[in-house]
Amino acid sequence: MKKHGVIFLFSWVLMLLAITPIAYIVYKLDTSTLLGQNDKLRYPIQFVTLVLLLGAIALRVVYQIYLALFGVDLQKRDYFERDFVVVMFCLIMVQFYYAFRRERKINNYRKKRGKVMQKWLLQKDEQIKAQEIKSNELLMHYEHELAELKSRKQRLRANHDRLSSHESRLKACLKEATQQFEVMIGAVSESVRIPQVAYFHLKEGSARSKLVDVRLLDGREGTVDIDSLAKIEKMWPNLFFRAGRGMLIQHMAIKDQYRDENDYIVELFGESNERLKVSGEAYDRFLEIKREWMLILPEDKD
Repeated sequence: MKKHGVIFLFSWVLMLLAITPIAYIVYKLDTSTLLGQNDKLRYPIQFVTLVLLLGAIALRVVYQIYLALFGVDLQKRDYFERDFVVVMFCLIMVQFYYAFRRERKINNYRKKRGKVMQKWLLQKDEQIKAQEIKSNELLMHYEHELAELKSRKQRLRANHDRLSSHESRLKACLKEATQQFEVMIGAVSESVRIPQVAYFHLKEGSARSKLVDVRLLDGREGTVDIDSLAKIEKMWPNLFFRAGRGMLIQHMAIKDQYRDENDYIVELFGESNERLKVSGEAYDRFLEIKREWMLILPEDKD
C-alpha cells in the first residue's frame, strides 16, 4: 500500500511537470499562422505530439525513475499497459482542459469584443444622430438663406423693372420737353419749348378756325396750328393732362394745388401765379400723377 501511495504521488509530480511542455506546445500551435487557421491539420498534429509522443516519453521517464530510486523494473511487473493507459487518459484530459479553456477564452473575448463593439456602435449612432441634427439645422439655415436670396432676387428684379419703366418714362419726358413748336402771338410766329407752356385750351370759335389757344408761363397767349386738344395730348402724352374737355395743363407749370371750400384750385408758376378752377375728377387725376412722379423723383429730405 505504501508503495502504491508513493507511485501515485510520483505520478502526480510527473503529470504536473508534463503540463508545462503541453502548455508551451499548445501555445505555439495557437500562435502558428498556418495551424491556427487550419483545425483539420492542427488537432492531428497536437494529438500525435502531446498524447502519443509525450505519453511515451512520460512513461519512459517514470520507468527510469523507479529503476534508479527503487530498483524496480515496472516493465517486468506488467505495469506497462495499465500505466500507459492512465498516462494517455491524463494527457487527453489535459488536452480537453486546454481546448475547453481556449474556447472559453475565445467566448469571453467574443463577449468582451461584442460589448466593446456595441458600445462603439452606440457612440457612432449618437455621433451620426448629432451630425444628422446638425445637418438638418444647416439645411434649414441654408433653405432659409436660399428663400431670402430668392425673395431678394425677386425684389431686385421688380425694382429693376420699375426703374427701367421710370427710365423709359423720364427719357420720353425729356424728349418731349426738348421739342419746339410754332406759336402765333399776335401777328408774329415764335418758336416755343414745352416747358414755357402753362396750358392749352379752347376758346369760343376755336373749333371753327381749327386752332388751339395756348397760354405761356410769362402771361402771353397765342394759337397753334393744331385742330384739336386730342392731337396735342397724343403728341406730348407725358407732359400734359386733361383738366376737363377744353383744357390741357402742363405738369411742370403747376406750382400748387388745394381746395378752396368747394372749389378745386390749381396754381401755376409765372409772374401772375394764375389760379385755375378744375373739376374734382381732374384734381384727383393730377394728385395721382403727382404721386407717380414722387415715386420716380423722390423729394430730398435734406
